[in-house]
Amino acid sequence: MQPANKILIADDDDDFRILLKDFLSEQGFHVVEASDGGEVFDKTLAENPDIVLLDIMMPNRNGFDICRDIKKDIRTRKSVVVMLSCKSGLTDKLSSYVAGAQRYIGKPCDLDEVKDCLKSVLRQRQISTMQFEEDQRQA
Repeated sequence: MQPANKILIADDDDDFRILLKDFLSEQGFHVVEASDGGEVFDKTLAENPDIVLLDIMMPNRNGFDICRDIKKDIRTRKSVVVMLSCKSGLTDKLSSYVAGAQRYIGKPCDLDEVKDCLKSVLRQRQISTMQFEEDQRQA
């Protein structure tokens, strides 16, 4: 049996984070949490999550800076970052992608939308890994 994919939910809204954690746990994901921007990078380093669901507006550090740090560090860059935010302007979406996020989900969000996004991201990651391994064998 394959181990559950690990998701780090980084959001300072306790109610939303707990709701999302309970839902994703029921879907078979292993979920860890961070509620403060200052702890997200360290948790990413320690937990090695497959995906970081990252709120833009968090205390102590904003999501853009955290995303950039995750993506520039060789120890954490393989974690996929999905930004979650109630900031739905084009500038925030573009800034998320420039910082290194692979996806952006606006809040409030449908929980099934989050689940579908995570499954899609994981599927893309699996295909990329298989293609890389095949390229390595052929080289």
